[in-house]
Amino acid sequence: MNTTDNQHTAQVTAVETAPSAQGEQKTMRRRTNTRRPAGDSRNTDRRSGERRYTSASNQSGEGRQRRTTNTRTNTRRQRPTGEQGEQQGTERRIRQTRAPRSGEQIRRTDRNSENTRNTRGTSNTRGASNTRNTRTRNTTDGNRNENANNRRTRTNNRPMARNQEAHLDLIGRQPDGSNKGKFQIIPLGGLGEIGKNMTIFQYEDEIIVLDSGLAFPSEDMLGVDIVIPDMSYIIENKDRVKAVVITHGHEDHIGSLAYLMKEIDCPVYATNLVCGLIEGKFKEHKVSPKCLRMIAAGDEVQIGQVTVGFIQTNHSIPDSCAVYFDTPIGTILHTGDFKIDQTPVDGRLMDMHKFAELGNKGVLALMSDSTNVEKPGTTGSESSVGPAIKQAVGEAKGRVVLATFASNVSRIQQAIDAAVMYNRKVVVMGRSMVNVTEIAQERGYLDIPPNTIIDVDVMHNYTDDQIMILTTGSQGEPMAGLSRMATSNHRTVELAPNDTVIISATPIPGNEGAVGKTIDNLLRLGCHVVYGKDRGIHVSGHASQEELKTMLNLVRPEYFIPVHGEYRMLRRHGELGVAMGVDPKKILIGDNGQIFEFDKDGGRKGGRVQAGAIFVDGLGVGDVGNIVIRDRQQLAQEGMVIVVMAMDTASGTIIAGPDLVSRGFVYVRDAEELMLEAERRVHQVLDDCEAQRIKDWTTIKQNVRDALGKFFYDKTRRRPMILPIIQDVH
Repeated sequence: MNTTDNQHTAQVTAVETAPSAQGEQKTMRRRTNTRRPAGDSRNTDRRSGERRYTSASNQSGEGRQRRTTNTRTNTRRQRPTGEQGEQQGTERRIRQTRAPRSGEQIRRTDRNSENTRNTRGTSNTRGASNTRNTRTRNTTDGNRNENANNRRTRTNNRPMARNQEAHLDLIGRQPDGSNKGKFQIIPLGGLGEIGKNMTIFQYEDEIIVLDSGLAFPSEDMLGVDIVIPDMSYIIENKDRVKAVVITHGHEDHIGSLAYLMKEIDCPVYATNLVCGLIEGKFKEHKVSPKCLRMIAAGDEVQIGQVTVGFIQTNHSIPDSCAVYFDTPIGTILHTGDFKIDQTPVDGRLMDMHKFAELGNKGVLALMSDSTNVEKPGTTGSESSVGPAIKQAVGEAKGRVVLATFASNVSRIQQAIDAAVMYNRKVVVMGRSMVNVTEIAQERGYLDIPPNTIIDVDVMHNYTDDQIMILTTGSQGEPMAGLSRMATSNHRTVELAPNDTVIISATPIPGNEGAVGKTIDNLLRLGCHVVYGKDRGIHVSGHASQEELKTMLNLVRPEYFIPVHGEYRMLRRHGELGVAMGVDPKKILIGDNGQIFEFDKDGGRKGGRVQAGAIFVDGLGVGDVGNIVIRDRQQLAQEGMVIVVMAMDTASGTIIAGPDLVSRGFVYVRDAEELMLEAERRVHQVLDDCEAQRIKDWTTIKQNVRDALGKFFYDKTRRRPMILPIIQDVH
């Protein structure tokens, strides 16, 4: 249904949450004069000569972690008490991480890493945990004092925005009525980065959240599974959240929704396929799906004082929508991820009439997808991929292995059509591929003839030229199906020289190396590999320049806010808006946390709210911060040396040791002379401490660290992590 005549209105009133507790109405403006902004040159915890990393806001804002390297020196390193406690934290029992309970606030990633100390930093490392088998009781007053110091150094300071030099107020909860007549747009993710899209639309005291996505970690975020937006502002104002609205079902738009819904209670509006994908995620996270409200393109929903409408668009997943917010001060339109496809596989054309209708009525602000703004011309139709896949399948002599994004339902449909044309059975592999295929088939988005899909266990009953395997791994993910096949580590599929592998995707920026390595491995196995843009087996799901111009022409907004892209993309899209007639003064480009504010007097940039990245590692949400990541990087790059000794606490005399254990630094058998000399240096430090009657464990450990750090750097030009452990012997 693509015309406005076919639109119908579903008047749905948002569920009202319980009134806030007394005292919650107070203004909570957090001043930052006790916090150092990310980007400040000061570093209270700097280890001389050690690699130092910028804040997590840089990791999230730029889509990658930018690294600065200090000049290494031979001076002694001085660390504050917080870092001493962090290193000594390995002597304590590892605290198990867990997912937050309902109502428990998600813990924030410490972007201001030099201010906030995470004493779990090195206690999570595997190497350190192995030393616990050798220790005796370690509970003297000295250690208890150290641990107390550690706790005192931890703070809940909120970090400043990325690269912000001046002190700013971070806006938190405002008193009721203070936003009278104002409409605010607050992106928490998706600006200055690709992924973890989340935007707040707030009219007066009513909040609507658009999308709740995730991003995948960069290579230097060691051990991190996913990255989700900092939801602090939403949680702080959770009684004002009236609804969550979802544009489409990609991970970068729904991947963090389960974490959000553990914290708030409100309806979630999404289309049919998206509801199915969300239900699967809710089941995995043990979140009730009762909050889901299914809508369709063309529907309108009344949420508080705002009318929210959904418009059919085209993307690389069906049921994608643009969303408009009709408010008392004007209409704000968000395109979501889109392209203009004249021949979509599912036959559902983009509703150009509705965009034009909104443009004729007047649009206060347009927020438009910037992902492909640097690409001239138009993006190819998804249906153009089908003939290329059919040609590759028709030329194949043995099995066909086709790797693509699991969420690209239209691509899966065309692959299955090609398999049916050439009488091949289809085997679906990979958890995400299996889940999406089942959900899409159940909800009518895949048309699969009976007996086309077979189980992997009966695949051997067919000849190679009767089999097509659909799998994940188009981005070179090491644990995905295609990567395992390429390295001959797949438990059920062993590729042969007669097989044809079709990689129906292009590498996401940053994945080029992994994809290239996978292709190399496949070619070494003798497979015929079909990949690359010139083969016509992949098209993007995002609009290129000419389509973005068409959107601007149809809508003719007064204000223009580019979204969904890295900063250069946002700037380029802003320039495109100027070329299409938008007043340069009314093009608003910001980053995550920036408030775009509209009222009867016009639009402008306002203050800022807390925004950034939360690292999810296993079941831990937010307990892996910048300090932990930095220590993991140091362990991976430099290794560690553990110094174990026993002390008589009564006399302060070292009665055993020191024994040195190396992990990831040097192979001890090949570096005996180095380790013996290091042991002599420790003996010298301990003799000096005994001569000076120093019994304080913190001082002794610090002196050992300093002496060994300088010695190892002089001899190897490396700085391993040094973990002194003193055992208490009575």
